[in-house]
Amino acid sequence: MGRGTVAGSGEDNGRPDSPSGGGIVNRRRVAVVVAVLVAVLVLARCVGNVVALGRTDLANSDQTFRNGSFLITVTEVAYGVRELPVDAAAKSRGVSAYKPKNGQFIVFYATATRLGLGRASMPSTSSTLSDAAGKNYTAAGPYVGAAGQGFDENQLPGTTHSGWFVFDVPESVTMPKTLNVQSDPHPGTINPPTCVRFG
Repeated sequence: MGRGTVAGSGEDNGRPDSPSGGGIVNRRRVAVVVAVLVAVLVLARCVGNVVALGRTDLANSDQTFRNGSFLITVTEVAYGVRELPVDAAAKSRGVSAYKPKNGQFIVFYATATRLGLGRASMPSTSSTLSDAAGKNYTAAGPYVGAAGQGFDENQLPGTTHSGWFVFDVPESVTMPKTLNVQSDPHPGTINPPTCVRFG
């Protein structure tokens, strides 16, 4: 007689039901969710030289920061620049090198990586500079045809452009204190500038 339920006993001495795969699947799902949450928390914090994934209102000059739909890194600062060269196309139109009107150019070289969806441009003239004395300067330009200016052009998501922010300032300005970068300075914007600290 096969194993089964003994009449009148109410007991089942047969093979116990095998555990369903649902428990294992659920545990795997929980593990995946936990791993994703940990990754998000790590990325949302300051990792290496990246400030944060969200909008960053304050950064040091050696950090990558986010402003609007761009991740921005200041790679170099040049003082006492006497002219901005132009590319071959600009020269063919009769455009010569741009020279400062107030004494010197201070040039902040940077890279901008496009985040989000659709096209957007990183404007080179929306930033401001504060010197050690607290005086503010607005970015100069735009300098059409200036060599090496990769901003002010539409960028697709995931692309990185190299360019610069340039300021026409007196020769007495030798040390910038802060660079305020605003990547989306459109009317009604909710994107405030990021204050990048130097020195």
